[in-house]
Amino acid sequence: MPRTTLVVIALSCLLAACAGAVGALPRSLYFLDGPSGAAQVWRLERDGVTRMQVTNEAAGVDGFAVSPADGALAFVSDNHLFLVDANGENRRLIADDSQVDWSAEEAHFRSTISAPVFSPDGRMLAYAFDGLHLFDRATGEDNHVLTNLGNLLRETFVFSKEVYAPGPWSPDGSQLLIIMGYYEGSTLAVMEPEAEMPFRRLRSDGPVCCFFSWAADSRSVLAANPTYTGDIPGLWRFDAKTGEQSIVVAGLDEDGSSNFVGWPQQLPSGKLIFFLAHLEHFSPEVGIPLVMMRSDPDGSDVTQVRTEEFHIGEVLWAQDGSLALIQGRYGSSGRQVILARPNASPLEVLIAEGQQVRGMQWGP
Repeated sequence: MPRTTLVVIALSCLLAACAGAVGALPRSLYFLDGPSGAAQVWRLERDGVTRMQVTNEAAGVDGFAVSPADGALAFVSDNHLFLVDANGENRRLIADDSQVDWSAEEAHFRSTISAPVFSPDGRMLAYAFDGLHLFDRATGEDNHVLTNLGNLLRETFVFSKEVYAPGPWSPDGSQLLIIMGYYEGSTLAVMEPEAEMPFRRLRSDGPVCCFFSWAADSRSVLAANPTYTGDIPGLWRFDAKTGEQSIVVAGLDEDGSSNFVGWPQQLPSGKLIFFLAHLEHFSPEVGIPLVMMRSDPDGSDVTQVRTEEFHIGEVLWAQDGSLALIQGRYGSSGRQVILARPNASPLEVLIAEGQQVRGMQWGP
């Protein structure tokens, strides 16, 4: 075995011992780290210790997606969308803003490239650029399937009538959630790339915010709002075929208290797991401390899973719900990434405070 390999192995073992040897992750973990304009994509291996920088872009990386099938990486840097293989080779430019007419009054909402997301099999890459694009890695075809609708008031610096961006793909890869943005608020739709109709709107009583996930059977979408905004908090389910909405956890109780719900995940058993804060009054000084909860699929029999309160910026669930990576604050600590299991096992610090980790995604 080469000497350098022995050194890397020894160093990883030493780091594991110093860090308390965090339990193995179900997949490799990708994330952004660094300040805005200089952030890069990093990968943390399944051992929870070995970490390496994946990108080295002079302008930094603004957003990325990793294929869960083969580890290919798509990332946005300086308003250019690039695609590279898992080993960083075969770099290709997929889209840039060189053809944008910057003098046009609508350039500000037609020019930004963002939100790349791979289908589960890694073949299709959806992204936002003056609407919704679907790039086929097998054929190299880039299909501009939806174009943002025109200026709302025919004046500069206002939003368009409707702006499209991709959300997550369904687990079976047959459907793509679409986030439709407006001057105020947003709604959802579902697209089947092979269907004749461009999309089906999901019918909601008002704006839909802020975190979305698919049920394991790809038949419904969960939407949750754990933030103090103008939108109602709570947890909803949308039928992907009919668009019908049902309330899982009501955001507002009759006594005036609020239920802030975030990062819902459906377990293989059909039960739901999510984070919830029941507050009589919102206090900016206190914020919204959330705890891990479990319920039946319809929101009944809500049970607290863990006792800790978290001030959360981001959550990434294992596909089977066996653990959650929580980016946020716990107790008196600063912002860090914590591994929490839905049981009484101790919390584990995966990434210590002082770093600017965000955009967590599972790799292969």
